[in-house]
Amino acid sequence: MKPQQLESAGEATATNLNGIDLDTVRYTISRARGQSNVPLHYGELTELESELCGYIDRLLPSAKEAVDKLWHGGIAWHQRISRLDGIERQVGQGLGTGVLSAHVQVQQLAKDCQWLIDHQGQQQ
Repeated sequence: MKPQQLESAGEATATNLNGIDLDTVRYTISRARGQSNVPLHYGELTELESELCGYIDRLLPSAKEAVDKLWHGGIAWHQRISRLDGIERQVGQGLGTGVLSAHVQVQQLAKDCQWLIDHQGQQQ
């Protein structure tokens, strides 16, 4: 029996969060941040945008649920709800028409995705 099969469905592990393989997400984030020696073309950026938006879409509901449990009007609530609103707007932004705008968008989505991962433990 695999170790993942022993966990309950709602449990997050070091490599699994909300049913997402974090190693895969981290690899996608590193590609999006340009941590390879090969420049990305528009088609590759389109693929990365799609992957990152998918991860963000899966991470946002639990992040919103956790923020909703905070005292509305408090500093922590305001900071987190503002950040989540910004992430939602960024997802809807699109790549733009040029390679530079696509690079910027993908890098911002990577930062947003990383922020959601980093703050999941604090929100639960």
